[in-house]
Amino acid sequence: RNVVIHPEFVKGQYLFYTRPQDGFIETGKGGGIAYGYVSDIHHLVIEQEYILHEKKYHTIYEVKNGEGPSPIKTSVGWIHIAHGVRNTASGLRYVLYAFMTDLKDPTKVIKKPSGYLLAPRYEEFVGDVSNVVFSNGVIVEDDFVYLYYGSSDTRLHVAKTSLPKLIDYMLHTPEEVYRSSDSVKQRIELIKKNQEEE
Repeated sequence: RNVVIHPEFVKGQYLFYTRPQDGFIETGKGGGIAYGYVSDIHHLVIEQEYILHEKKYHTIYEVKNGEGPSPIKTSVGWIHIAHGVRNTASGLRYVLYAFMTDLKDPTKVIKKPSGYLLAPRYEEFVGDVSNVVFSNGVIVEDDFVYLYYGSSDTRLHVAKTSLPKLIDYMLHTPEEVYRSSDSVKQRIELIKKNQEEE
């Protein structure tokens, strides 16, 4: 959950996604999903970490966030599935969200759709550690995406979508505006646009 390898060499090296963290809840000096390079896989030491996707107050990843499965390579960029954690009145809430990095430079974020991709619902909400979804596995086969995720540290599930739908979601979902009133305006505009296209 805290170290994920990129599926291709970058700059002739192994690229790892990490989550620098001082404790279980407090990310301390970390502050988000980081990356670092390793030239020798037999001596796995990441000398320098750089923040790729920061945690941000009053978002679904305000307390901490971490890379899930290895990124999915598409024709328009690398799709990253990550988990985000927010503190709520009922405790920590874990959801899955997505962002996209540049095809040639996977250390450059190019798309950050707002909101979550998947959140716990119904029986997924209750378990050993409630209100949690978490993923570390994805399979792309024949243009279908199978996203494996656990719920409340109790069950394993798989969500299925098509790669074109996931790409459409990445490219056309507006980014966060970080204010509730602005988010409402953004969603109303999106609904109107979708109704006009029907």
